[in-house]
Amino acid sequence: MEMQDINPWWKTGEIAEEFKKMERRDLFYEVSKYTKDKQIISIVGLRRVGKTVLLHHLIDSLLENTKKDNILYYNFDLFEDISIEEILKKYSALVGIDINSDKLSIFLDELQKHKGWERELKILYDNHRNLKFFISGSSSLLIEKKTKESLAGRAYSFEIRPPPFKEYLRLKRVHYEEKRPALYKKEINDELKRYIQTGGFPELMHERDESKIKRYIRELVIDRVTYIDIPKVFDVDEPELLVRLLSIISAKPGMIFDYDSVANDLKRNRKTISNYIFYLEKAFLIKKVYNFSKNLITSEKKLKRVYPSTVALASLYSADQGSTIETLVLQNHESRFFYRKQDKEVDFINEFPIEVKYQESIVKQDLKSVKYFMDFFKFKRGLIITKDTEKDERIGDTKIVLIPLWEWLITKGKDKK
Repeated sequence: MEMQDINPWWKTGEIAEEFKKMERRDLFYEVSKYTKDKQIISIVGLRRVGKTVLLHHLIDSLLENTKKDNILYYNFDLFEDISIEEILKKYSALVGIDINSDKLSIFLDELQKHKGWERELKILYDNHRNLKFFISGSSSLLIEKKTKESLAGRAYSFEIRPPPFKEYLRLKRVHYEEKRPALYKKEINDELKRYIQTGGFPELMHERDESKIKRYIRELVIDRVTYIDIPKVFDVDEPELLVRLLSIISAKPGMIFDYDSVANDLKRNRKTISNYIFYLEKAFLIKKVYNFSKNLITSEKKLKRVYPSTVALASLYSADQGSTIETLVLQNHESRFFYRKQDKEVDFINEFPIEVKYQESIVKQDLKSVKYFMDFFKFKRGLIITKDTEKDERIGDTKIVLIPLWEWLITKGKDKK
């Protein structure tokens, strides 16, 4: 394979058909706002979520207003490991551009495989105002760490995640009418069952074989991150312990994570457990949610709930239905806080409290915690995500919206007006 083989636009003016036929991710439109800025664009995120596809869609967009020879894509997984400067020299000789004066867009994929890339990139960035760099790689944890350490102030970092359910439906081209979603309830719920298994990973969107889905998640995501990515960045002696901790969290999403208790159970010291949880979080495999307080410092000190980053992990480790649905909600509506005080618990707190009650019927007792939280902290609205119940509960000037999960997911988690 030659460099021109992965840069087909030099001849055709277009990216390869395999990328062109794919739908653009929502993140593409956010990143596109920064393509004309000097800063490096760094794409990070969990493995297999579509970083390479996103890079090619950015190239496709640039081709609309950029000379086709002025865009280079290089993949360190496909070619020899040479310096970035050597790559630019080969590129210059091949297409006849001047790397010192022509305005060029340089895409470097699987960059973590090139040792010392961050130093080279810093020098090129500082000395070539005409070069715009886009970087990514499978070991996104390493890319993120090196970018923050060596390229501070020189890069914008974007995290790409498994698509939320509404984006998943768009990428899969599942049709429904937003103004009349109830007509498509069955189709949406059928897709939701598949989404819970696959977590929305792009390569699994059309896969129906459950054993293949589980093998994909275990071998291409979990094993690669825990046995390869994390040990490359941090001093990890026991990758098996990373997998063990991930399995504990994924089997019981939303568990109150007591470091001392877990350390005793696993016969490790507290510091080791704390460090390994930190590594899993930085590798985009788990998420922490903090007990809500108006004082952020107080929240940080309280016990934390820990979730897998994607519902696919909860499904893989056979979590119970309630915890699985909580993980699904968190994946689709980022939240940093929950609330717990004595017998009062609310699953998630953002601009309003959100409680997950995925059950056949809802009784007044199910509203108790949300009502208490709203009254105590002076919130005017709350949300309860249900299985089928749909109604509004008004109490004075406050409102609690009850909405079925499937409907909430396609309305981006916003309560109805």
